[in-house]
Amino acid sequence: MGKRVLRYLMFLLYGIVVMAILLAWSTKNDWMVPITPYTVWIFFSWLLCYPWLRGKLGYLFVKHNKGRTSNGITASPWQYSIGSTRSIGEIFSLIYVLCEHLVMSFLLILFGLLVTCTLLLIMLFKKSRS
Repeated sequence: MGKRVLRYLMFLLYGIVVMAILLAWSTKNDWMVPITPYTVWIFFSWLLCYPWLRGKLGYLFVKHNKGRTSNGITASPWQYSIGSTRSIGEIFSLIYVLCEHLVMSFLLILFGLLVTCTLLLIMLFKKSRS
């Protein structure tokens, strides 16, 4: 039980950056979060659905290695196709993964209630058929 609560809180923390982006509005001198139907939708989606979806759809947040492997050594398929190589690939890889996770979190929070309802209906349908 304690691990589940900790995992829930950890997943909520992952979505806090996306929540700040989605809900913070800038006025002339202040930042504010207006209470609108959109705000309520996003807040409940983050609070109720995002942690469950993050755990259920965890494969969306796993880094997929697209390089070639040989005996555990990974190389880019384009590394030897040009005369000079650069060593900035790992930096861009990190930035790409962070942006990919941010976009996936954004989509899960924005459409979390719809995705959760759809997944639950599919689960109920499968359970009723068996």
